[in-house]
Amino acid sequence: MLEKIHYWSFIGSFICVFLFLIVSFSGWFSNSIMWVHPLTIVLTFSLVTFLVGVWGFAGIRNWKGMTRSLFTVVIAIGLAVFISCILLFGNLFN
Repeated sequence: MLEKIHYWSFIGSFICVFLFLIVSFSGWFSNSIMWVHPLTIVLTFSLVTFLVGVWGFAGIRNWKGMTRSLFTVVIAIGLAVFISCILLFGNLFN
């Protein structure tokens, strides 16, 4: 069960990156459509992926699983920090 969890968190980290690229490079997402900034949704999904990735460390059986889990955690927390900086400085200058 835990092996499947960290596999899906690995997939989720790539989905987070894909959603970040879609939101940041397309202009038709706005606050008026969803009442919340789209990057906030990606940030939340990234934080959930990070937590599930950390929880998935319990299901590691070999070096491939360890590499996959480390990659998941690094991608998710890196993206979360980057999006947090974008939202923080965007709100400061707005």
